[in-house]
Amino acid sequence: MNIGIDARPLSLTSSGIPRYLSSIVHELERIDHENNYFLYSRFDFGLPFENSRWHKRIHPRVPFLFGHGYLRGETRGPGLDIFWATRHIFPFGIPPTAVKLLTVYDFVWRFFPHTMELGNYAMHRLLCQRSIRSADSFITISEATRQSLVDVLGSNSKGISVIYPGVDSSFRPCDGETSSRLISQHYGTSEKYVCTVGTIEPRKNLITLIKALRVLCDRGPFPYQLLIAGQPGWKSSEIYASVERCGLTEREIKFVGRVRDEDLPAFYSGARVFVLPSLYEGFGIPLVEAMACGVPIVASRTSSVPEVVEDALSWSRPSARRVLLRPLFAWHRIRVYVAG
Repeated sequence: MNIGIDARPLSLTSSGIPRYLSSIVHELERIDHENNYFLYSRFDFGLPFENSRWHKRIHPRVPFLFGHGYLRGETRGPGLDIFWATRHIFPFGIPPTAVKLLTVYDFVWRFFPHTMELGNYAMHRLLCQRSIRSADSFITISEATRQSLVDVLGSNSKGISVIYPGVDSSFRPCDGETSSRLISQHYGTSEKYVCTVGTIEPRKNLITLIKALRVLCDRGPFPYQLLIAGQPGWKSSEIYASVERCGLTEREIKFVGRVRDEDLPAFYSGARVFVLPSLYEGFGIPLVEAMACGVPIVASRTSSVPEVVEDALSWSRPSARRVLLRPLFAWHRIRVYVAG
């Protein structure tokens, strides 16, 4: 078969969807020597292909959603048998004979539109339902998202496959003291820290986390620095401003930016606690990465989060972790999960 893939996420920064797609493409290239793959993107991406059946199709001058006639033109002859849309939305111009596979990660645009940039929300609002109606099959990354696809948009559950993201084998428990020392040296942080990982944007509920840290500091000396790892996103300035409003300094909290992939396992392993107070997650890859590294987790009880971490649930924690839990619980529905 000839399989077309929307490869645009592979040219983006290393956030959830690019990491998810990169891992799948890497494994498919390794195991599949029968089918032909055509990966379409406006910008080049770093994955080199050793399998001769894999082909990049880079078109920097052609908008992805519009003018996609080259999907037909470049695969004349047998044509595309399958087109896999990896980012919620099908481009125009997919050959009518191709089976259309759509990955649906979440329904942020439906449930939390106020956490999205206006242009991004409008695009999803206009085009996601169109894509869902025209899809032949679906992949969702959690049961929670599958249920939303069925309930909210009235889709039939037939043809929906739940395929959970995995994590790279580099994510495994490391010595905590060695890891925290390495992170301190590389990023100029305290060796005693709690952390969170994700794009700096409203949906991650970081202002609540910052307020919780203020409460902890008011109750007495809090020996841990809060490290927030991730790239700035939409409305990130409001999140940064909340630190000043809460009277916190870099001694209590530090935005470390994007943590290098090779440092992420140590970043998790060196933390006393990993925190994910997000308002909504389609899956939550950092949760699985943190659990793979054996780190205690504080997470919001919403959307897919309980599904991802439910087998690791525990309420019996040492006193220091219960202290962290109480103020968070006061602001949001928070439970503590521990990787077993």
